[in-house]
Amino acid sequence: MKQTILKGALLASIFGVILSCSDDDSNPVVEQVSVSKEAVITNYAKMVAQNYTDSYNKAVILQTKVNEFVATPTAAGLTQVKQAWLDAREPYGQSEVVRETNSPIDVAQSASNPWGIENEGQLNAWPCDEGYIDYVLTGTEAYAGNHSGGIIAGADAITQALITGANTDGNSIGSPEKNVSTGWHAIEFLLWGQDNTIPSANTPGQRPLTDYTTDANTARRKTYLQTATDLLVTDLLALKNTWAVGGAYRVVFEALNEDIAIKQFVHGAFFMAGDELSSERMIAPVNSTGGINGLGQEDEHSCFSDNTHRDVYANARGVFNVVEGTYDNISGASFYQLVNQVDATQGQKLLDALNEAKTKVNVIANHSKPFDELITIESSSDSSFGPVMQGVQALENLANEISASALVLGINLNS
Repeated sequence: MKQTILKGALLASIFGVILSCSDDDSNPVVEQVSVSKEAVITNYAKMVAQNYTDSYNKAVILQTKVNEFVATPTAAGLTQVKQAWLDAREPYGQSEVVRETNSPIDVAQSASNPWGIENEGQLNAWPCDEGYIDYVLTGTEAYAGNHSGGIIAGADAITQALITGANTDGNSIGSPEKNVSTGWHAIEFLLWGQDNTIPSANTPGQRPLTDYTTDANTARRKTYLQTATDLLVTDLLALKNTWAVGGAYRVVFEALNEDIAIKQFVHGAFFMAGDELSSERMIAPVNSTGGINGLGQEDEHSCFSDNTHRDVYANARGVFNVVEGTYDNISGASFYQLVNQVDATQGQKLLDALNEAKTKVNVIANHSKPFDELITIESSSDSSFGPVMQGVQALENLANEISASALVLGINLNS
């Protein structure tokens, strides 16, 4: 497992703190650098723009690998496509902190919001009934969806219009929210196939190469994989362009009232830490009975590839980025700095919660057991929590401190 450790937050370059020496070198003087709301907003916009650019660029690499594989299907080629998918998930996972910020990914286009795109569900809807897309192993229909071979076994031409129209379609058999036909997890299923092993086996889906060589639906499956990947790239390009300097939404965002702009982007971190990640992506699978032997793996985020531990890491990293004002090689004025210069006590509480969340998320990301096994040995009602629920507690506490920190700036995230 790749070891990735989230750095501690006490870095001068992150928080704009200058250490200067007094006469006694053992007692450094800490000088707090003042930051403006405008600087924090500008830095946030830069981070988002770069994050979406990275997501798009990685998706283009995935697209290239998909096209190469479809042209000449080999075991080595399938491995390369899978790795490209895993690589592309890293920046995208961090970008999810932009959700619930009244920004293009969640807002529909309208006369009042011409910059709206509303493509989050098309990009990252989950969990999905794999039977809605393709065949599933006999005996798994109860939790994988019984659609008699799915879209791939059908007769309709596989186009972007078809799969976008089918995505979360309430008129189809099964649960509408699980009738997922586009985005990251549709592609994931087309690459890995069902994960039909028990979690302790630590083995992802094992889709056979013959699905892309000799199977009766080979041609339609290839077309579906390319079509879904092309759509993913198009969706990410739209987000990249609207957040770029001079982009439709970048111009709108940077012209917002400063407190409104801060409220919007901080709400994204509050939502991801306190709801989407901690509740939907961690508590829900811990308590789920979906999948093999009722062990819950059907409801983990990346259940086909067993990449959920990285999803947790990347989503949390996105929250930390917003608090710290950092993304990759970008480091600037931050929400933490704004809070700390108004109320140092609350600033310290935010910092402590941030570091605790980093510690707990690192445990999950680097655990010897895969995420789908961890959730089988935990419950949200346990008297003593395991790694996943400890992570939940830390993220929820961080969300509370983000909210409290916004209040010292006169911003109420709950209104």
